[in-house]
Amino acid sequence: MVALAALLVLLAAGGAVLWRGRAAAARRAAMLRPCLALLAEPAEGRDGAGFPTLDGRFEGLAVAIRLIPEAVAFRRLPQLWLSVSVHAQTGQPATLDVLRRVAGAEFYAPADDLPRRLPAPEGLPGDAYLRGTRQAEHLLAALAPHLAQLLADARVKEVLVTPRGVRIVAQLCEGERGAYLLLRESRFALTEIDPATLVPHLARAAALARHVTREGGAHAPGTRAAA
Repeated sequence: MVALAALLVLLAAGGAVLWRGRAAAARRAAMLRPCLALLAEPAEGRDGAGFPTLDGRFEGLAVAIRLIPEAVAFRRLPQLWLSVSVHAQTGQPATLDVLRRVAGAEFYAPADDLPRRLPAPEGLPGDAYLRGTRQAEHLLAALAPHLAQLLADARVKEVLVTPRGVRIVAQLCEGERGAYLLLRESRFALTEIDPATLVPHLARAAALARHVTREGGAHAPGTRAAA
């Protein structure tokens, strides 16, 4: 009888844990739902970690919004990053990746795979780390004032420019200290993304894409070519 009671308790506890896990997964998957109205043709999805994805069009540009959890940096709380990409042919032959406060945990950034280390021009933060491909120094010279404005926001972690578009990665929040120190779990108190948080990053990414495209001599995305 005691064994049966113990089994029932274990089953109940397991069921509660499973229910909480499913409820947390459902909440996580809906984090970007308040932002649907910001985009034309919005399309929701979910990545391999259960975080939501959102694709659509902003100011006529194809955009992709991702949430990137990072929990592998030494002596730092887990981070939740917001990634905003604009997909457009920029007319630029080079790739340039600019990172701030490199901690060795930027698995999402291609910087270490790019062949050239570039010096940070005047106006960029002292902790900026720049790498690029051939001709990236010309792209950097053209974009330096624009990059300085973007990186003046301490939340901005990465600015990436490629022939196929641009990406800005910025900090959303840090993980809960107790869950990380005691359980080594990445728990984020943020349950949904406020549209007011996303709009500035969308606007900056769109402006950067148009600026890069003009510098590259390509047809500016989201506009009509001159007749």
